[in-house]
Amino acid sequence: MALFGKKKEAEKAAEEAKAKAEAAAAEAKAKADALTAKIKADAEAAKAKAEAEAKAAEIKAKAQAKIQEAAAKAKEEATAAAEVVAANRSRYTLDVDGVWGKLTTIATQHIFGLEEDGILGPLTTKAIQAKVGADADGDWGPATTKAIQQFLGVTVDGIWGPESVKAWQTWVNKQL
Repeated sequence: MALFGKKKEAEKAAEEAKAKAEAAAAEAKAKADALTAKIKADAEAAKAKAEAEAKAAEIKAKAQAKIQEAAAKAKEEATAAAEVVAANRSRYTLDVDGVWGKLTTIATQHIFGLEEDGILGPLTTKAIQAKVGADADGDWGPATTKAIQQFLGVTVDGIWGPESVKAWQTWVNKQL
């Protein structure tokens, strides 16, 4: 009987050991499954992050290309505009010689947006009068001359001479 009792104890111990081994194996498998799931999730997150970073880099590159394109176009347009301004300026720039001639009239008409016919008529006179604060009646007399002289900061004597014309030509050139 003693042998039979020992056999039962051995079988019981073997069953307990087997149960412990199965429990440990199940626990190890659960831990391994959890670790595998975490590694897989981390890998997916890293992949998603890498894809997002790649997409962001692509968007940034496209935006920079568009900015450079827009800057080049703006520079081109600014250069063209500057060329037009320079061409107009040189076309209308007056010699400050104190002589009122057709070119002085044309440049004056240009800055006032009038027809550039070179004739100092009522429309051109009215535009000048309006600018200098004179009565814009289209007739150029001593009152208009005095108003222009005052506007230009020269001697106000009502005589339209070379000093007044030079001052006007200088003012016109500054408007171009």
